Amino acid sequence: MLARVHALLNESVMGFLALAAMAVALAPALFTLPPVIEAACDAAGWTVVALFALEYAVGFALAADRSAFARDPWHVLDLVIVVAALASLLPVVSDVARSTPALRMLRLFQVLFFGARAGGGLRRPAAPPARPAPAGPPQVRVLRPGDASPRAGEWSDLLRWAAAPTSDWVHASNLAPERLQEVASASGVPHVMVEAALHESSYPRIEAGARWTALTLSVPAWGEAVHRDPVLLLVSERDVLSLALHPLELQEPPAEFEALPWGPRCALHIVRHVLGRNEEIAGRLERAVRGLEELPADESPESFFEQTFRLKRALSAAKGDLWRLRGLLEMLADGRRTLPGLGDSESAVLRELSEEADFLYETVDDIREAVLSLIDLHINIAAHDTNRFMRILAMVSALALIPAIVGGLLGMNIIDAPWAVTLGQVAFGTFVLMLGVLYAFMAKGWLR
Repeated sequence: MLARVHALLNESVMGFLALAAMAVALAPALFTLPPVIEAACDAAGWTVVALFALEYAVGFALAADRSAFARDPWHVLDLVIVVAALASLLPVVSDVARSTPALRMLRLFQVLFFGARAGGGLRRPAAPPARPAPAGPPQVRVLRPGDASPRAGEWSDLLRWAAAPTSDWVHASNLAPERLQEVASASGVPHVMVEAALHESSYPRIEAGARWTALTLSVPAWGEAVHRDPVLLLVSERDVLSLALHPLELQEPPAEFEALPWGPRCALHIVRHVLGRNEEIAGRLERAVRGLEELPADESPESFFEQTFRLKRALSAAKGDLWRLRGLLEMLADGRRTLPGLGDSESAVLRELSEEADFLYETVDDIREAVLSLIDLHINIAAHDTNRFMRILAMVSALALIPAIVGGLLGMNIIDAPWAVTLGQVAFGTFVLMLGVLYAFMAKGWLR
């Protein structure tokens, strides 16, 4: 219920209400109005103030961060408008006090506040905030074969391990730029490659090196918008070093691929985790599309195209991710790319992962086609409604044109005119002409 009220009292509506309140506040000061109209202006001002108070209360109740909501400049202005209006419009204030210079100045400031808020109704929606840069110490976790859960580690331990690995899966996240330089030097991997892998999302790829095989993946997550966390895996036959810029929980004992060496086993476990995340997001997107499909096609809400735009953008990104991941897994299954410790006997495992990625790719592609079909349907219905309205407007204009032309030819007055016609005859002839034009529209089917 609160969310519905919040959607109704959006920025555009509040801007329009502020403009109306500014008009009813200025009218009594500029013109001498009858008491009834002045009372109506006063009631309208109270109504707008009540709606501003309701919009502020609902927004505050729904805000995820109420402190940030209260500090927002536009919300501060909303609160000032309500408080100023209460100070100048309270019924307990007498007419003598209401006419004092102080309250007249307050009334002027109230008008200025309403004007600023009306301009706020025309502002563009704020862009979603960018993800903050990593701050604080890095997070290091170590998982060894046979462990039930990873244990915490130190950054210095990771640097020593990278120089001489000891059959572990080490995961480091929340990495500032200087940390990337340190881990690249310790592991013998070019710093440029580490930077490129962790700052270019949606780009799964694999590169073989002397000590490590670098596998880059993107781990998707569902929030206000779908975002992707790039992960760089440095894989050897017995070890894995996974790096992520932001805090990311990836480590858990791999329950599958028990016949594989520890390094590729952990790497394929992360691939399976990425596929599971994509499957979860595909399910959420499919449910969102089903919800839009249930909307009556002739009653598209204002937010329909905004929602479908976001869905289409998320689906396009997911489709690109899965297309690249499917290609990478196909290359591993065909032997065009290799992971340390994997041979021809493991191609069935890689083929299974490739087929799962292919299925998810087809699923996301089908959902995207459903979204595009929905958009086309609603656009066609909107165009049909527009055409129908334009037909009605054309009919009304054509019918109104007949008396306008007749009146223009005969002049304003029939009496003493040079034509021997009466007002009734002119009205009858005009009515017949209008009836004939209306019949022509009916014959063409425009009134069906």
